[in-house]
Amino acid sequence: MEQDSGAAVPVARPFGGFGVDTILAGALLFAGAILFLALAPSAYYAYLAIHILSAVIWVGGDVTLTVLGIVFERRGEGETLGALGRMGAWIGTRVYTPTLVVTLVFGVILMQKGNFDWGQFWVIFALVGWAIAAVVGVAFVGPELGRIDEAARTHGPDSPEVALRVKRLFTIFRFDTVLLLLIVVNMAAKPSF
Repeated sequence: MEQDSGAAVPVARPFGGFGVDTILAGALLFAGAILFLALAPSAYYAYLAIHILSAVIWVGGDVTLTVLGIVFERRGEGETLGALGRMGAWIGTRVYTPTLVVTLVFGVILMQKGNFDWGQFWVIFALVGWAIAAVVGVAFVGPELGRIDEAARTHGPDSPEVALRVKRLFTIFRFDTVLLLLIVVNMAAKPSF
């Protein structure tokens, strides 16, 4: 009689590590986006769609990492926070940094196509906020995640140095998330002073 070892049976992933479901979902997204962008009433709306999609990915990812950081920090799960830091560093360079650039580029294109005034408060706030968030993300968050990972490997995930760095990172990250969400509200409301 065989006993169940409880080990999961590995699933074959023939497409470079991606499963068929991931490939199909990606293909559906790509085909749907191409169709919707091609049928947009004008180029302006296609650019707006790309701008909003990139902002959703960037800001949504930031909010997700912040919430997960708060949850794992409250639970005192140093090892999980370390893993979250490694994932954040990986996704930050491969997803968030490119989407923050796409967000800006298509925002500038929209300003030109829509003949908007660059001196309006909502535009200035968005550009200054974007610059602050970009500098914080690229110059501090990314490198600090690497330093946290190194400290966790050197001193252990529950060491005081890791705890101090994680606390500082998540404090800054919370305010960065607030800034990004305020930019979204600002862009949607377009307040004028």
